[in-house]
Amino acid sequence: MFAVPFSAFVNHLLAPAAWARESLAAHAGKTAVFDLFPFRIAVAIDPDGTLRAASEGAAAVTIRLTHATVLQILAEGEDAWRKANVEGDTEFAAVISKVAANLRWDVEEDLSRVFGDIAAHRVAEAGRSAAAWPRQAARGLAGNVAEYLTEETHLLVTPLQAAEFVRDVDEVRDAVERLDKRIDHLQRQVRGG
Repeated sequence: MFAVPFSAFVNHLLAPAAWARESLAAHAGKTAVFDLFPFRIAVAIDPDGTLRAASEGAAAVTIRLTHATVLQILAEGEDAWRKANVEGDTEFAAVISKVAANLRWDVEEDLSRVFGDIAAHRVAEAGRSAAAWPRQAARGLAGNVAEYLTEETHLLVTPLQAAEFVRDVDEVRDAVERLDKRIDHLQRQVRGG
């Protein structure tokens, strides 16, 4: 059901990426199944390195993804693919991982064909801003929580306070060592005198 639009979208991304099609063409005839609950998408690799919908019969590789892993793959790229559960042909899975992590969708170019260059640029810029918002919000929230815990509740210390504490501990340790030596010296004097 979803394999046809998925294949069409990936083929659109593969069109300008000859390196990716060549990598996939080496695995022509193999089937990959992407299992992302509740969806299961089976695609086969054609000799030209493009994808087509396939039956879910014998898959060369099955890649099970969680929704969180998909978001990480979109954000982080190839490193996040390591979190996917892979069964079957690991070499084929590695090629899929490399292609998926390095393919880029030029959204602005596609939008410009429909809306024109200026509108496409503005829509793409708005999309980039919207995509950056969660990171900015998380950074701001973390900063606010840290400030609250250090300044209001004093549950955490600032780096300056930690450095002062370490310096004070060092001074006390040195003073105790000097006092210990002084006591040893006085005890030797009392025994000897």
